Amino acid sequence: MKLLKKSISILTSLFLILVIVITGILFVGKISGGKTVLFGSQIMVVLSGSMSPAFDTGSIVAVKPVDFKDVKENDIITFKDPEGLTITHRVVEVGEGQLITKGDANDGKDTAPVTPDRLIGKVQYSVPWVGYFIEFAKSGLGMLIMLAVPGIYLIVSQVWKLLRMIKEEEAKTAAKTQP
Repeated sequence: MKLLKKSISILTSLFLILVIVITGILFVGKISGGKTVLFGSQIMVVLSGSMSPAFDTGSIVAVKPVDFKDVKENDIITFKDPEGLTITHRVVEVGEGQLITKGDANDGKDTAPVTPDRLIGKVQYSVPWVGYFIEFAKSGLGMLIMLAVPGIYLIVSQVWKLLRMIKEEEAKTAAKTQP
């Protein structure tokens, strides 16, 4: 029974730490104009399946800024398209001052080549499914829950400790009054 209580306590603490860390990262991202940066890489959520099976919708990708000249064929890059949308696709051709890209799940190459001024960076790694959680946490309801969960946990745990202390004190008092 003690092992179960200890395990639950450890898991609850780890969950609480995770919620606080993610809330902090998202909060810093909101302050810095919506860009979430972690260890020098910008964290972005994959919103379409154009790069499946490399990574699916709901994954996150870490995009590190790189020099245009360091991008090679087969690298996965993130860039702004001519309309200003952020896209992550694979480089299929490297030309003079431009990169030709294509989504792995798309039939054809992208119509507009990527120029140095539109390159954001190269994908370092991806983590599946986390993007769904991040997108939820960015929403109003998600932010409320992310702030409320640690707050409620702290309040409930302190009330629980207080009630336990009162019960122990009553037991001590009752033991002293017994002959």
